[in-house]
Amino acid sequence: MSDYVDNYCERTDGSFWSEPLNAVSNLSFLIAAVAAWLFVRRTSRQLGRPAGELYALPVMILLIFLGSSAFHTTATRWGLVADSGSIGVYMVYFIALWPKLYWELPWRRAWLGAPIFLAFTGLVSLIPGIPGMYLSAVVGLLVLAGFLLFSRHADRRPHWRWYLAAALVFAVSLTARTLDGPLCGSMPIGTHYIWHTLNGIVLYLVTRAAVIRWRQVLQPVR
Repeated sequence: MSDYVDNYCERTDGSFWSEPLNAVSNLSFLIAAVAAWLFVRRTSRQLGRPAGELYALPVMILLIFLGSSAFHTTATRWGLVADSGSIGVYMVYFIALWPKLYWELPWRRAWLGAPIFLAFTGLVSLIPGIPGMYLSAVVGLLVLAGFLLFSRHADRRPHWRWYLAAALVFAVSLTARTLDGPLCGSMPIGTHYIWHTLNGIVLYLVTRAAVIRWRQVLQPVR
């Protein structure tokens, strides 16, 4: 039995650099975090308004970078917790932020989206072979896109494209993650690095969409 966590094809032993592609591809999260931070800062300065609740998003993406990097280098259980936990925190926060931005609900009501999402994730987790948290995220993005596409508010309707794009990229990403094990025999490097690379794009897309909506609320088109 190994004394390290071996979840992905690329890892062959417990050494620090046994997953070079999986480790280096985490740079996608770092790039997304920096790009999102700069976009939030520029928008905040343009409007002359503080954007604390939005700055939390790039900070959480940075935590995903750190958590995933820790897991794919140390291959420890604490690294696994940091990896999955940081992703879960972002998802729960965003699902609460979304109704605040698009439905203009107060925080105390917007946070009700979090337990609904977690309950849905629990149900999806019953499907064998696919991580429920990630499949529920794909479905969730599609649902958000649908809410916006059929919204009665013309200013919100165009935003559906951001969430559909994010859902499609995430679906490809999740497919790559799922195929890492089955393709291991013919592709020793695995496919998990594709998951990291594409997820950086997904996180930036939804963060950018949130910032654009925030700007729209504070500076409506007349």
